[in-house]
Amino acid sequence: MVFKCRCCNSIVDEKPSLADGFSELAYDMEWLEVGQPVPPLEEHVWLRSDKIPEVGERRFIKVRPPFSQNIGDSFNVLYSPALSSNNGWEEYPEELSSSAVVGCVYEKTVGADEFCAWIEVTVENVIPFPELYKHYPCRKVSSLFEGGFGEYAKLSFRWQNWEFYTFSAQGDCGEWRLIFIDSEGKRHLLMFYEWGWHDGFVQLGNAVQE
Repeated sequence: MVFKCRCCNSIVDEKPSLADGFSELAYDMEWLEVGQPVPPLEEHVWLRSDKIPEVGERRFIKVRPPFSQNIGDSFNVLYSPALSSNNGWEEYPEELSSSAVVGCVYEKTVGADEFCAWIEVTVENVIPFPELYKHYPCRKVSSLFEGGFGEYAKLSFRWQNWEFYTFSAQGDCGEWRLIFIDSEGKRHLLMFYEWGWHDGFVQLGNAVQE
């Protein structure tokens, strides 16, 4: 399954490569609240999930470009609770602790058009954000801000053990980077996300500065 871009009407079928120091890719999509009926595709006001996915559950996700998967495929999706899903972690940094990377299996399509779809998935694994630095192997890099728009990224906020950096070029393209600081003060770049006309992919890993 692939989709068209609503702006340029071209098919989006991007296959990005992993950046240095990173292990996996993830999509940033939207999770329906448990027990809610699947809304029509054109409906924009619906209940985002406030319940973190659990292994073995069947859940519904609304997907859009650059999603490119088929039934039976496994892939990662970010999960964040409803408030930060709608408004970002800048507004609700406390929800970083209840956000996660979720491994899913694509079970079936519930509804689709050229631009988006509702799909049902089975949850295979769940890694809360605070556990990511233990899950992915440490990979040393010369700088946590090399490549992409890293040199232009500015600190958006600090909250407890977290630092969040962002960059935007007048809304046309941009980036965010999420850093976790462990109990010894070491900074772990756990993920970064570059986006453009067709959105983008989240890079997952555990980059630490040499």
